[in-house]
Amino acid sequence: NTLCLRPRYLLYNLLCRLDIVKIEVGSGHLKTNDLDQILSFVNPNLALIDSRSVCGIEHLRQAATLSLSSHDNSFNLSKDKSTEVLLYLTFQRQILKALKLGGVNKNTKDVGWVSFGDVSPDLSQIITVNDSVISIDNYDFSKLAKDVDINLDNELKQKIIMTRTAVLPVLPR
Repeated sequence: NTLCLRPRYLLYNLLCRLDIVKIEVGSGHLKTNDLDQILSFVNPNLALIDSRSVCGIEHLRQAATLSLSSHDNSFNLSKDKSTEVLLYLTFQRQILKALKLGGVNKNTKDVGWVSFGDVSPDLSQIITVNDSVISIDNYDFSKLAKDVDINLDNELKQKIIMTRTAVLPVLPR
């Protein structure tokens, strides 16, 4: 079951060991409702994503790794790695659609984050770390994958979502 995910983790681990790039992912509860303050943290190397758009921590790591790879190999869809993460997580080619599906908004209570490089200690001003907010159970299938049978096993549902994430670069425009 985990054999299909193994090459991605090997690549991720290799990149981290070579210090080519440091990808850090995490999640937590927002401490504030001030959308302007929250969005002030977003930059080309830091993505904040509504946690309901992330189907488990593996999905978040996969999107981060694919974003980095797309930028390193010049097949990126956006100019920023942080925006690219959102495109992969929502399997969209259009930034506005991806923002509507997975971007942080006034109703967002929990977030996932991806940092390309060191995480700013200031992030703790707006987020209380909690790894449980990103899970298959919290994923919004009704918004992001209506066609996936919710009665399927969680592991299978996650594989379906991660497959959609992985094939984004080869989807027709």
